Amino acid sequence: MKSLNQCRVNVMVSDMDDAVKFYVDTLGFDLLNRYGEHYAEIRAANLIIGLHPKGDAVSVGNNLSIGFGVSNFDETIKDLQDRGVTLRIGEDESIRLAHFSDPDGNQLFLAENKE
Repeated sequence: MKSLNQCRVNVMVSDMDDAVKFYVDTLGFDLLNRYGEHYAEIRAANLIIGLHPKGDAVSVGNNLSIGFGVSNFDETIKDLQDRGVTLRIGEDESIRLAHFSDPDGNQLFLAENKE
């Protein structure tokens, strides 16, 4: 795919206002565009997250997982906890992980490589 110039993940949401508030206000990402209740684009570093209303064929949660690489794991964890995000923290010999969910139960995680 030599012509690839942008990537996005589409997330199906049950409430556009709640989803935008979570990704923008809670996680601190940028709202690029919002088209009423039909679609919103969120920028998270080099990733575009498209928010779509979920249809009947889409189940809640477990439809995807979005990972965010961070360079200051402990500070990021504290910031998210201060914003009311519940995290499940784990690690192995090479990586630290913190799993959490958006308002629709979609799985998100933070990752920091150990040095």
